[in-house]
Order: sequence, then structure tokens, then C-alpha cells
Amino acid sequence: MKFFLFVSFITAFLLGITMQLGLQKTPVAPKATPLFLARYKSTIKDHFKKPENANILFSFITGNKNGISPYTKKAFKKLNLSFLLSPSGIHFSALFVFVAFFLKKIKIKWIRYFTKAGIVSSVFFFPNFEALKRLGILRLLFQIKFLSKMKISLEIIFFLTFILSFIFGQYKASPLGFIFSFAFLGTFFSLRHNSKIILILGLFSTQLILALFMGDKVSLLSIPCGLFGSFLFTFLFPVFVLFLLTFWLIPINWVEPILKLYISSIQVTSKLLNGSFTSSSIFLILAIWMLMFHKASTRKYIGFCLLLFLHTNTAMNPVIYSPN
Repeated sequence: MKFFLFVSFITAFLLGITMQLGLQKTPVAPKATPLFLARYKSTIKDHFKKPENANILFSFITGNKNGISPYTKKAFKKLNLSFLLSPSGIHFSALFVFVAFFLKKIKIKWIRYFTKAGIVSSVFFFPNFEALKRLGILRLLFQIKFLSKMKISLEIIFFLTFILSFIFGQYKASPLGFIFSFAFLGTFFSLRHNSKIILILGLFSTQLILALFMGDKVSLLSIPCGLFGSFLFTFLFPVFVLFLLTFWLIPINWVEPILKLYISSIQVTSKLLNGSFTSSSIFLILAIWMLMFHKASTRKYIGFCLLLFLHTNTAMNPVIYSPN
């Protein structure tokens, strides 16, 4: 729990500095689609009943969100799944696990080792995908730990990852992307041994901290919904990639019904979350922390209710950031 609080305070500090310097307005380098992929997309798109589905499919691998409706983008955002529309750690991990499953069948160890190392190293050659590069640094540090048999804690590896990421200019390239990655990955690392309820509350707390500075509204219900959506995506993404790799050989659009079902589930769930969003405040963050850290007692619940009351009382609610 101490590590979680430390990550939370560092996140707030980084956000404060970033907002004060106006670095949150730093334009993110556009995700340009390679010419051969653009042509391939045009060919595949002709076989889709709904062109937007093809645009979403290709956004998973290129990060180009052109052709995706604001309605769909908002649905992904409400479930905290916007990161799926651009290659990130979850995309890489899904493919890595998929490939690693088949590599287990190979008995020659050095072939398995060099194949995995090649996959991890490949992320450094993708321009403008800083999240993938951070994951590459993280996995390489894990590999170094494994080969050297050094007793390095996961917390140290986590901080080394982001220190190296900062040195390599990834904060400068995308300040908010760097901070969001630090906040959520740090939350997962610090609460990995706790119950699922504590993890959900921890993620909600992190979301509240970000919203406090960004001026957004958040929903507790969006956390488990988003986690489940991410869980499903880890199984579906290798299927989507398999379709893209085999379409030139078997030009049959068998993936659209699967993709459509996944997108529709996100859109429907986002509608069900209407009315569950709230603004953030220091009092609400402290109330969530009280639920997480204190054992069940009358004093705990009285303190929680008091903080919740202060949160709902706008006269007592300090504003850190205002979009106006």
C-alpha cells in the first residue's frame, strides 16, 4: 500500500508540473499509416458491410483513428478503453502470449530465446508508439533480471523502466501518455497481491487523481467494465491479426461479426453507465483511500461518510483545474 500511495503522489506531482508548464498541450506525433497498409486497408474495406468496422480494426494496429465516429470514440473512452484504438502494451502482450504458446512446442531453447528477444526488441523500431517502447524496456529489464539472477524487486524495475523512458525522451514526446502509463501501470504493480475489490478501488482512485487535474468526470462502474473489455480484447486481438495476415490468401470477411459484437457490447455498456459519472475531488480520493487502507470499524465508516459529504458539498470542494 505504501508503494501505491507513493505512485499516487508522484502522479499528482507530475500532473501538477505538466499542467503548470502547459505541456499537456504538446501535440502528439500523428500515427501515419504505411502505404502498403493503406492499400491493404482499402482492399479489405470493400469487403466490410460497415466501413467504420474496418477503420476500427486497422486502428488497433496503426493507431490511425480516421473514419471512427465520435459516438464510438466516446463509448471507448467512457469504459477507459481508448488506448485500444492505438497499439499499446495490451496489444503487444496479447500477441506475445499467443506466440509464446506455440514456442513452447519448440524443444530447442536458443530458438525460443532468440525469437522472444526479437519480438521484444522489434517494438523499438516502431516510430511514435511510445507505450510499446516502454513495454519493451520493461520486458528487457525483466529478461536481464532473469538471466543475471539478480534479486531486484518489481518496484525497482518499474521505476527503472520509467527513468529510462524519460531519458529516451518519451515524456517529451507525449507528457500525458507518459503520466497515464506511469499511474495505471504503477497501480497494477503496487496492488497485484491485493483482492480484486482493492484493485478496482485503486484504479478508481488513480482515475480520480487524473480527473482532478484534467477536469474530467469518472465512474466507478467503468473500472470493472473496462477491465472485462480489456480481458476480452487480449483473446480477440490475435484473431484480428490472424485475419489480416490471411485475408490476402483467403479473401473472406469472417472477422466482421466478431468485431461488430465486441464494438456493440462496448457501445451498449457505455449507455448503461450514463448517470454513474461524478466529478473528482480531494475528499472523494481520501474517502476511497479510507475504504482501501483501514480495517472495518465504526470510525472508518463515519470518516468515509463525512468525506463523501464534503465531496458532494461544492462549497467545500476545491477546484484544481477548470476547463474554463
